[in-house]
Parts: sequence; structure tokens; C-alpha cells
Amino acid sequence: MLIEITIYCRGGQGGVTAARLLATAAMIQGYYSQAMPQFGPERRGAMVNAYLRISDRPIRRRSRIRTPDGVAVFESRIEAGSGYKFAVINSPEPVKIAEKVYYVDATRIAEKHGLVNAGWAIISAPMSGAIAKALDIELPSLKRAMYEELGSRADDSYRAAKEAYEVVRWT
Repeated sequence: MLIEITIYCRGGQGGVTAARLLATAAMIQGYYSQAMPQFGPERRGAMVNAYLRISDRPIRRRSRIRTPDGVAVFESRIEAGSGYKFAVINSPEPVKIAEKVYYVDATRIAEKHGLVNAGWAIISAPMSGAIAKALDIELPSLKRAMYEELGSRADDSYRAAKEAYEVVRWT
């Protein structure tokens, strides 16, 4: 089993952090994983892609993902194509770009838990929770990954991830 996911987001939304958290959670659960960012000019609002691979066998690939099994879209205005097996979207309503679409209002959840910087909702935590649910990554694994990666800053992030994990819907 090899699952490849591309995360589409804007700089400052937390897509790279989400990929890292999910890769760590997958490792905690006994899988092999990779998280890799790809971005151009490093500035808030610029397009950023992050790649996530999870497998039950060692992963030898180190390239970007060209044909992902699924996508995570951190902002519904980002054009991510269609035809995927699954998608996780930051949206209060489903957007049909995949066979199975998971949707959650990650922006609202982040704001509710105070995950805002310079007026921007940082949605890595709630999107990590929603993506974890889509990938069958257990919540205790995600919690441990968050505390390992974020340290003392993990409390609010974990609460947001847990809420998203519990309220994410799919079609």
C-alpha cells in the first residue's frame, strides 16, 4: 500500500506543517512516510504545495508527486484539478473534485481555537485532523505527533485537530 497526497495551500496556512504532522503520526502508527514541501518565493499568500507519502513498506521515491491518489485543498479557490480517489477540502460545503470528498470548515475551527497570525487563520491543525480521518490515522497518533513536533504550542492545535477529526463530513 502506497498513498500519495498533494496538499495545495498558500504560504502561512500551514500546509507544510500539516504534511509533517501527518507523516509523523503515520510513523507513530507503524507506517513509513515522507513529507516534502515545494514552494517558490517564500512569502505569505504565495502558492505552496506539500507532498505526503504513506506506505506499509520503505519508500524509495524522493520526487514530487505527479499523480496523487488524493489531495488536500486548504482554500476552496485554489484550482486543484479533479479525478482523484479522495480529497479533503477546507469548505463548509463539498466541492466535487474526487470520488470521495471530505469537507470541513477548517478556517472557522482555527479561528475558534485562536490559531490566527496577522489576521490569517493557520489551518494546519484542523486540516491535519480532517486528513487523518480520511487516511484512518488514529487520533492518539496525531495527538502524539503534534506534541512531538509543536511542543508546548500543541494544546490549542490539538483541540482544533480533534474537533475537525470529529466533525469532518464526506460525500
